[in-house]
Amino acid sequence: MAVKVRITPFERSIKLLIDGRLSPKERSQRVAAFARKEIAAVDEQNRRALGTVPPKTVTVDGRAGAPLESINPDRGTIVAEWSLVGDVLQWIFATLRARSPRLKGGYIKGHTLFADGAECSADNPPLASEYTFLNMVPYSRKIEIGKTKSGRDFVIQVPNRIYERTADDAKARFGNIAKIRFTYQAAVGGRIASKNRDDRVPAIVVTLR
Repeated sequence: MAVKVRITPFERSIKLLIDGRLSPKERSQRVAAFARKEIAAVDEQNRRALGTVPPKTVTVDGRAGAPLESINPDRGTIVAEWSLVGDVLQWIFATLRARSPRLKGGYIKGHTLFADGAECSADNPPLASEYTFLNMVPYSRKIEIGKTKSGRDFVIQVPNRIYERTADDAKARFGNIAKIRFTYQAAVGGRIASKNRDDRVPAIVVTLR
């Protein structure tokens, strides 16, 4: 999942910059200058929204990493593609771990990512239409909202509602590029299970807009 910007010499905004009397090389340079400006603008937009510039791939006439000036001035295409989902997922994963109790370490190790319902690595997630974080330990629901017999929160080492707070904060930070929601889900055998199961635990679901 990524954001793409496609630039071709036939776009009206570029045509206005290109004098038909220019040589092919000069026309390619004009298109490249326009593309460079547009790519820099998207980089800055991402920097403001995310606090960083996500990695991108620029393809010129189907050649990844080729010089912008090498574009065919009449029929060429420049495509810039920014990978955004990794930044969102890594932020959520790091925040869940940072907010986890560390008394025994089981909960902090239990945060698990699923891509389209299948368990995957949070460090290198595959492309998917939907991502889900949940915690695999059986007491994760208690840590989220549980109370003791005396009425106090089940966990006192850190504030509770870890998943709910992280989902709200992620939504505030990345809401312009991703749909993020807090819910309850269950997993069995490395896959997200039926939503009607009684063993559902707190979860964060992420889809890019």
